[in-house]
Amino acid sequence: MSKLPSHINAQGALDTLKNWWNKQNFHISTREGILFLVSIVSLASSIMVDIFWLRIIMLFIGMGSAVSIYLLMSVSQREQSGGDDANPYIQEHPESAQVKKIVFDDLQSSYGKHIEIDDEEQEQFEEGIRIVNTPQQAIEPLPEMREPEEVEPIAAATEAPALEGFPSVKKEAAPPREFQVSDFFDVNAELYRNEGEPRAEFNYLLNKVLAAIKDTLFAHTVAFFWVNEEKEQMVLEARITDCGHFMHTRRFSIGSDLVSNVAKTGKPELLTTVNPVSELELFMYYTSSSGVRSFTGVPVFYASPGEELVPQKPVAVVAVDSIVEDAFGEETIEQLGKFTKLISSLIKSYTSKYDLLVDSEVLQSLKKMQTRLRGDYSVFSVVQSLAEETSKLVGWDYLTVVLFDETKNTWVANKVMNRAYEPYIAPEQIIEFPDSIAGRTIKNNQFTIVENLNKAPLPRFFKEEKITTQGSFLSVPISSLNKCYGSLNIESRETENFTRKDVNTLSRLTDNAATTLEILYLNEIIREHVIVDEVTGMYSHKFFMQRMAEELQRSEDTDIEVAMLMMSVDHANEISQRYTQSGLERVITILSQGIRASIRPYDVVGRLDTNKFGVLLINTNANEAQIWAEKIRKNIASLTIALEDKSFSVTISIGVCGAVSGMKREELLANTVTVLHRAAETGGNAVRVF
Repeated sequence: MSKLPSHINAQGALDTLKNWWNKQNFHISTREGILFLVSIVSLASSIMVDIFWLRIIMLFIGMGSAVSIYLLMSVSQREQSGGDDANPYIQEHPESAQVKKIVFDDLQSSYGKHIEIDDEEQEQFEEGIRIVNTPQQAIEPLPEMREPEEVEPIAAATEAPALEGFPSVKKEAAPPREFQVSDFFDVNAELYRNEGEPRAEFNYLLNKVLAAIKDTLFAHTVAFFWVNEEKEQMVLEARITDCGHFMHTRRFSIGSDLVSNVAKTGKPELLTTVNPVSELELFMYYTSSSGVRSFTGVPVFYASPGEELVPQKPVAVVAVDSIVEDAFGEETIEQLGKFTKLISSLIKSYTSKYDLLVDSEVLQSLKKMQTRLRGDYSVFSVVQSLAEETSKLVGWDYLTVVLFDETKNTWVANKVMNRAYEPYIAPEQIIEFPDSIAGRTIKNNQFTIVENLNKAPLPRFFKEEKITTQGSFLSVPISSLNKCYGSLNIESRETENFTRKDVNTLSRLTDNAATTLEILYLNEIIREHVIVDEVTGMYSHKFFMQRMAEELQRSEDTDIEVAMLMMSVDHANEISQRYTQSGLERVITILSQGIRASIRPYDVVGRLDTNKFGVLLINTNANEAQIWAEKIRKNIASLTIALEDKSFSVTISIGVCGAVSGMKREELLANTVTVLHRAAETGGNAVRVF
């Protein structure tokens, strides 16, 4: 067998043959080229050798290589065409076939297919791109290609963009997103769970606006401050921030910081670059450096009904800062102006609703006070209803009602309520007048607000009061047009807790209470000029006290002993609430008849109060008086009272005190009242002796 010349390079011959083959539009791989070369060499050798059996072997090798080449090219062609059927488009356009395959495979790289091309293929690829992008050389579609079918909009949107003349590639359509109610409505918002209170509604909407500002401006912090011009303070209402160094209190004094400047001038502030050294002086709402590099603040104006249409001073400030330099500009201020107009509308809506709510609550409280007074027209009922309705309208920790006590001839704490359960004054505590806050209010007949009791020049009630807590104090006079009857005093453990609106609200309650006390006072004056009580037929309070003084003087002159009984109806308030005041008067009339029937004709009996009676037992010592008291108690308990088709019985409590030599009527009266309270505290239907 002859050998190939040694100067012939096998690899070079293979490459030359491969290039020639590709130029003939046959695309073969290296493996196919080797088999082709082996086939040619084997066939050539079978002709050149002289040995018969060797020629036969070389001939079989050459024919086997040729068959292998055919099979490999068939498989490769099917893989390139995508199936058993060859693509007629590629067959009829051999020059663009290679280009189209490369472009198509490039678009499919997202599926993980990687294409390697040599220099010649790269040139063909670039030439193909120029052909595709040239309109004059656009390739016409073959007749065999069908028009694309109409698809739904969502399905069409999932098709990958295809080059002109190439079939589009469809990806699997993603399922459409299902929107929930929570995408458009705050399902868990507390605002919608209960009836919307104006303050809660305003805070909720304000926080929504601040969140929108923060998202729109990519801000670090957005805060809303009220301007308290009277106290010269900025009061934080709401904030949305990414910073953990925000101030812990709600207030800071108006100074030279950026927020204060907006409040004082009523003009916006814009700072594009913040010096880190002066950061804490510029931003009072941070406790430490927070890396703020730019800031803008805008005023919020509001004109209440009756005021000027163009307000001169802002009611609030919206502060926005960023940790990026030059984050805001004039266009930012214009944009914030639209938000502040919305906030002004929210303030107007909140103010109107709040005023209506307060008026409604005050009217309800006044109505409740009047309803209660119809059932029990007394000083005790006035004070009790005033304290209860005050508790519903204003927040407080301590409440005190100061009235004048005629028996002590001084001002005393008639009612004391303590929610904080800390040391405070006791009921019946004498008030220093006028050297106290409550006393000064009564003297001047004007309300008093103390923002901070640590700085108060006067004590609350008296100099020696031992009250450990310090906060704010509000004192409102209980006065009519003619007279001041006392003061309503509330205290909070928080400083600056009370406002002018609280004063206006409580003034309406105290005015109503003062009107009732005025009527009671006038009735008392009338009764002082009447000897006999028209309901019971007994002596009136004034003439009973006069007879008491006369009998005590007679006892001193003649050495005749005198004892006093004071009686009160048990659970009189319950009877009044159940059967109204007229029903209670009917019960009092029946009891007065029973009392007069149980004593002697020369004993003195009188009506001292709505449900209290007094009896002077002449020529009777304390021990004998106790026997008379037990007799009266039993007689009253055995009475049957018919009222409104119902029959029931009532009981009384009795206090007994014997007069001693030199005792004045005030002392005798006070001692009897003391033992009467002891009898009533045991549950009633009892007698106690001093």
